[in-house]
Amino acid sequence: MSAEPQPRSPEVRTSIDPAGFRPLPIVDERAAVARAEADTLLAQANKMHGEAQERARRAVASAEEEARRIRSSATADADRIRQEARVEAAQRQKRDDKLDTWAARAIIAGTVGLTASGEYALARMVGFDQTVAWLLPFVIDVYVIQAFRRHRDIIQAITLTVAANVTYHLADARLFGLTPTAKPTWWLIAMVASVASLILWRVHLMTAPPKARRERQKPAPQTASTQRQEAPPTATERPTEAPPTPPAKTTTSADNSDRQEARSGDDKNTAKTPAKKTTPGGRKPAAKSRQKPAAEKAPRRSMTEWVTLAEPIFHAEFKRLKRNPTASEFADAIGKAGHGRPSDSTAKNIRTEILDRAELPTLD
Repeated sequence: MSAEPQPRSPEVRTSIDPAGFRPLPIVDERAAVARAEADTLLAQANKMHGEAQERARRAVASAEEEARRIRSSATADADRIRQEARVEAAQRQKRDDKLDTWAARAIIAGTVGLTASGEYALARMVGFDQTVAWLLPFVIDVYVIQAFRRHRDIIQAITLTVAANVTYHLADARLFGLTPTAKPTWWLIAMVASVASLILWRVHLMTAPPKARRERQKPAPQTASTQRQEAPPTATERPTEAPPTPPAKTTTSADNSDRQEARSGDDKNTAKTPAKKTTPGGRKPAAKSRQKPAAEKAPRRSMTEWVTLAEPIFHAEFKRLKRNPTASEFADAIGKAGHGRPSDSTAKNIRTEILDRAELPTLD
């Protein structure tokens, strides 16, 4: 076998003599030094690359930490600004509410003062003593305030105070209600004297608990569609006919033949038309009414009891309907709750009392 040629090393130089002898390899020192230097440079380059990667990692981590800090600081500043804005808005709203409240009170005080002066002078004009004349503006102004609070009789209250002041000023200018001798007429005295009783009646209507109205049940009109159709009677239900009574006088054969023909014709008509079902005594059966049973009537209760029972029902209906229930819907809900169904007017008054005593529930 021939020997395989050995690969030549780049750093070893060999010389072959002509006789075919292979001498020992000669090591090139410069190549070894160059390789050592190359290994050193490669190690330094790898070290520098690792240091560069570490510096880059540290720079990215530092940048992310700085970004998190900036975001956290910005979020905290935004929350602080929003909180300050909410506080400022709440304070502004509180100031506006106070301003509105005191402005309304100032307007009410000024209006009461102006109208009360005219009403007091009117009472003195028609003859009221000064010790009781101040009661006329007192009852009129309290009636106006009560009407505004309960949202009832507002037009009547405003009309009354306007009429009282206009009457006084016209009478004071000698244009209305005074005689030529500057004395009040009898009808002006009667009109002013009846104001307190009129106010007493209107306040009683506003505050007294309403009486439950009794709703009369009207029968539903009977129509052909509501009447129960009767089934044709059977042969056993047909009324039995009494046997014919023999005639007192003798008849001829011609009369007998005529009667037989008429009876046969009646029998045919009876066979064609089924007989109606009869009841004992000859009375017709009464048609069954399809009218719904009336709702259970509500017992008499005071307005305080009604409000205590119906307030949870009203709030539940308000949340279910997403609006203020009507008087009929509210009355039906009270009836379904087992308290008896009040009339629509009673339910309306109960609803008004509930709205006066508490605020509407918040819708989700």
